[in-house]
Amino acid sequence: MKGNTREFIFENRGLKDLNPIIAGNEKCAPSHTFGPAVRGYYLLHYVLAGKGTLYKGGRAYLVRAGEAFLILPGEVTTYRADEQDPWQYTWLGFDGELADRFSELPPVFPLPAGLIQEPLREPVSDNTRVYALAAELFRLYAFLFSEKKGENRYVKRVEDYIRALYMQPLRVEDIARSLNLDRRYLSRLFKEKTGVTVLEFLISVRMEAAARHLEKGASVLEAAQLSGYGDVSNFSKMFKKRYGVSPNAYKARGGAAVGKESS
Repeated sequence: MKGNTREFIFENRGLKDLNPIIAGNEKCAPSHTFGPAVRGYYLLHYVLAGKGTLYKGGRAYLVRAGEAFLILPGEVTTYRADEQDPWQYTWLGFDGELADRFSELPPVFPLPAGLIQEPLREPVSDNTRVYALAAELFRLYAFLFSEKKGENRYVKRVEDYIRALYMQPLRVEDIARSLNLDRRYLSRLFKEKTGVTVLEFLISVRMEAAARHLEKGASVLEAAQLSGYGDVSNFSKMFKKRYGVSPNAYKARGGAAVGKESS
């Protein structure tokens, strides 16, 4: 794999805000594994093509092209290229006074194409390369933290996921895992951005779907099943809390509810 790997370890210039330490890129062989390893600096990998898995904190995170994964100082991690579609990635290791802000990010997150250039591709001398990489880090920092665009994308992805799969048995843990996010991080972020919890949003989507099914003539059992409830009793309780009447009464009135639960 030496021919497919390039890595530079820089003289530590001690740049105050964001200080590059190491950079490289690699086109990995199928199932190529690195680790367990621990580092004393932040290490960001951006996947250019393919996919692989990051293992840290007792969890496995699938990472695809267009996504980045972050390793914090002191974390023990292992990562492995996919057997069928091994990844090609680029990495940047860094520290500095602004670096701690990166610990607010989830372990895996999407980045737009072109935001991170391959750090060893630029035709600069080794003496100036470290400054080119520092500029790259500042560009990344500005994108991630100036407007928190990435967080808004996660909220939209959660909403889209729930609207597409609300009829299936869903838990917050399942949704977080599908997005490679920590459950606590997802719950905090979603409530902060929308004013409701993930579970409250899921229930709201399910209740609106159930009401539509009842209005179209579905039985209470059918409406429960089509909106993701296997327990009709629990469904009826949730429906009455939301609309002020039982599903049967709602159906009999042709969709006229006493009054929605305030959100």
